[in-house]
Parts: sequence; structure tokens; C-alpha cells
Amino acid sequence: MTGLVTDSADNGGQRRSRSVRTIALILAWAALTGLLIAVGVGVTHSGSVTAFDRHVTSVVVAHRTPALNAVMKAVTWLGSWVALVATGILLVVLALRRRIPMAAVVLAVVAWAGENGGVTLAKHVVERDRPPQDLRLVSAHGWSWPSGHTAVALLVFTTVALAVAAIAPRPGYRTLAWVLAALAVAAVAFSRVELGVHWTTDVIASMIFVSAWLVVLVALFASDIRPQRMDAEAD
Repeated sequence: MTGLVTDSADNGGQRRSRSVRTIALILAWAALTGLLIAVGVGVTHSGSVTAFDRHVTSVVVAHRTPALNAVMKAVTWLGSWVALVATGILLVVLALRRRIPMAAVVLAVVAWAGENGGVTLAKHVVERDRPPQDLRLVSAHGWSWPSGHTAVALLVFTTVALAVAAIAPRPGYRTLAWVLAALAVAAVAFSRVELGVHWTTDVIASMIFVSAWLVVLVALFASDIRPQRMDAEAD
């Protein structure tokens, strides 16, 4: 009987803890999104930032080559819905094979929802214009601040690197996964500027926003995954 009471108390405590962390996560998302919007408004009204963005874009455009353009057009897909769907399928397969806990898939969905919600809201509030049409090598819709492709790339490749870290038998594989993830994100970020569809500060803002969002998410909910992972490794 005492054991039942203790288990009930533990479950109640866990539910309360999860509720508190969920509220903290929502508040953190609101704060980060508000900061993203506030900075975006400031950037659009800053002559020095605008001059910096235009200078970087002019330098990058001046060094375009047909080969580089072709590579960047392919690389930019790493930050598209295709990469997002592929990552989702990968996580579901790993969860069904019990390589990662299903809670990790849920957290990935929450991470995507926060990223997508923050970026979409900021675009519609800030309404920053993209680079001139004659500089664009690919079609782009909507506003410029922040870069949606860069945000998706950071989310996707951080998620993949974390999945590899969870299942890789050797530290070398984990290190390689993080190095490749960083290179992929950097390549996508550069592609958006090289293709003429985003300013440099657009991609920087996306990287900072998504990085902060993922740090908060992991800090609050990593404990919900770690015990399951340890149990699976023990089995």
C-alpha cells in the first residue's frame, strides 16, 4: 500500500514538473521570438546594417561562377522541406527500431513547431525586403528576415547529429557527425546569400534564434529522454 502511495506521489510530482517545464518552454519561446522580432525591426531601420548587408552581397555576387551557382542551388535544398521530411522519417524509423526513445521524436516535433512558428511570425511582423530581384538565382517567396532555409538546416542537422550521438558506438563517429552538421548548416547559410535571396544578417539571425531555442528545449527536457536511453543501453 505504501508503495502505491509513493508511486502515485512520484507520478504526480513528475506531472507537475513537466507542466512547469512546459510553461517555462512557452515563455522562453515567446521571449526568443520577441527578441528576434525586435532585432529585426532594428535591423530594417539601421543604415549601417543595411550597408553591411549590401556590401557582403555585392562581394559574394561578384565572385559567382557557374559551377558555384550550380552547387549552391543543390546545397540550398538541405534547408528545405525535403530535408525536414527526411529527418522526420529517420527519427520515426529509429524510434520504431528502439534505437531512440519515442519521446525524442516528440521533442523533435516541438523543436520544429517552435522554429517554424518563430520564423514565420518574425517574417510577417518585420516585413524585411529581400535582395533585389535581379540578384536572385532561385525563386523566393515571402519576407527576408529571418532565413527559413537556414533555420530548417540548423534544426535538421542538429537533430541528425544528436541522433547519431545517441546510437553511435564510437566517439569518433559522434565528432564526425557534429563536424558534418556544422559544415552543412554553414553551406546552406552561405547558399542563401550567394543565390541572392537573403541578406547576411538574415541567416545570422536564424542561426542564433534556432540555436538558443534548441538549447532551451534540451536543457528543460533532456531528462525525459536520458533515463530511457540508459535503460535501453543496459538491456
